[in-house]
Amino acid sequence: MTKSSDQLQLIPPYCPNPRCQFHFGTDSRFYVKNGWVKTEKAPFRNQRFKCKSCGEQFSTNTFGPDFRKRIGFLSERVLHFSMNGMSNNSIARLLKVAEGTIRDRLKDMSHQSLIFEKENYPKKLTEDVAYDGFETFTYSQFSPCYINTAVGSHSMFIYHNTFSPLNRKGRMTLEQKIKNQSLILKYGVYPRDSVFEESVYVLNNLNSIGAGRTLFTDEHKSYQRAVRSLDFRMEHQKINSQVRRDSTNPLFPINRLHNLYRHFFSSQQRESISFQKHEAALLEKIQLMKIYRNYMNPKFVKKNKYDPHAHEWSPAMYVGVAERLLSFEDVFGVKKKVSQIRLDDKERAFLNRSYPYSRQIIAA
Repeated sequence: MTKSSDQLQLIPPYCPNPRCQFHFGTDSRFYVKNGWVKTEKAPFRNQRFKCKSCGEQFSTNTFGPDFRKRIGFLSERVLHFSMNGMSNNSIARLLKVAEGTIRDRLKDMSHQSLIFEKENYPKKLTEDVAYDGFETFTYSQFSPCYINTAVGSHSMFIYHNTFSPLNRKGRMTLEQKIKNQSLILKYGVYPRDSVFEESVYVLNNLNSIGAGRTLFTDEHKSYQRAVRSLDFRMEHQKINSQVRRDSTNPLFPINRLHNLYRHFFSSQQRESISFQKHEAALLEKIQLMKIYRNYMNPKFVKKNKYDPHAHEWSPAMYVGVAERLLSFEDVFGVKKKVSQIRLDDKERAFLNRSYPYSRQIIAA
């Protein structure tokens, strides 16, 4: 479990220097105190330290979520407001800060949440998994996309969220056809096999920890191709997409999560003037929702007669990676560095906000 901010006042968790032998943490006292520094924000006096091994200097503030931020104690409010339906502009007006500040905090927290997830992810599947996609768009309806989602059948734990761009389909007016064709001529078409490729990535990761478990999907051909392309050790069951997705349907966990997206993301509500301007912004909010729902909130808000712990236990508690509901300090209280974890290419691209097929420029 991560250390709280009170503990940080006493014990630096690691040396910030990536080349130091104590960069990954240690139980030994690797530092000496090195005076105090006055600051214009809380705690107003920061204890300074010096690493005995490499000589790196740092302070208690180095490991906090407000490191090098002009306004302190803002991130927690931004997280709760954003995960409960407020747009970035609404949060900025409420907190009397610039909208760019809100974007910056959400970006930093999403990157920290990925590092936290890598350290607290289940090592083995203890339940069956439902897999399907959430269709939405970024910037305009000429750039539809698919959020490929894997959710635990019992715990409702969100195991994976990945992004697939789509080419616009369906009925269009003549003006829309002309606009769509002009975009294709300027940028080219989106990758046609993106859902298949992302499904291979997700299902391969699930397959490595879920031998003997069951994967439930609808009859999407890309899912079936992905399963056939792997040495799949899970049982694959296909559910007709026209079957009602109530609580008796194995794909119910997916529909519930997608309903939460529609309810809690201002950009995903029907007939909303709020929308995600870039793929990075969408994926970062999806990543934050994953951590927020998995570790910081109970499975259900109300009591459930079929599951007596549903209103008390988080999904992470069901799968055995947490012992209680985690607070903001538990997840974001200690700022970790990317150099402290192993990342695959897709995770590194997420941290670098790398989307080579994007038609929009990422706002700073």
